[in-house]
Amino acid sequence: MKFKKLIFLALIGVLMLTLTACSDDDTTSFENNFPLHDMSEYDIEGDHRFYYVTMYEALQLRDDETFNGILYFGFPGCPWCQAAVPVMHEASQQTETDVFYVSRRHALREGEWNEWDEEMAWWLDEQIGLQWHDFTEQGGIYRPNIFVPQIVHLRNGVIVAEHRNTVDSHEVAEDEEGERYVPELTAEEWRELLEIYTGIFSGIHLCDLPSENCS
Repeated sequence: MKFKKLIFLALIGVLMLTLTACSDDDTTSFENNFPLHDMSEYDIEGDHRFYYVTMYEALQLRDDETFNGILYFGFPGCPWCQAAVPVMHEASQQTETDVFYVSRRHALREGEWNEWDEEMAWWLDEQIGLQWHDFTEQGGIYRPNIFVPQIVHLRNGVIVAEHRNTVDSHEVAEDEEGERYVPELTAEEWRELLEIYTGIFSGIHLCDLPSENCS
């Protein structure tokens, strides 16, 4: 009887390990390593789940086989980012998903590329294909560029989902004086983008196989 009891307890232990292997604790263990990002330049209210990471740290997360999370590339001066981030914020709250924010402000506007920007851009181009840009005026070359807003779901060093820009119908408009600007998202466009983001964000809480560790 004691032998059967020991076997039963052992089976319970294995079952508990299998169930906890895909727990949210694993997928959210990284936020303690990074500070919350200052989101005061965006139109979002209340607490948020955006964490600041440098490009070098983003590359470290790429190389970390235990990382399972969302990387967001953007900067406040980008009107497309201004439209996308509030929707991203809502999606992160709905799905309880942390977003690791990699700022692109200096690299895009001031041509201050460094070896980390270079490495990330070439790697993303290999993974998902990027638009190319002529950097010769900044003393560089024609090469892939990280146009924003760009999000990627990175798991175990592999991009399993990504989304760039907002939605297809969200296009540049012109005012009465012929000045071009990026309009606010319509209610329909907001819902479409929210569905895209929630679909991608929800993926970090899922396993491909019951026995797979999603961390």
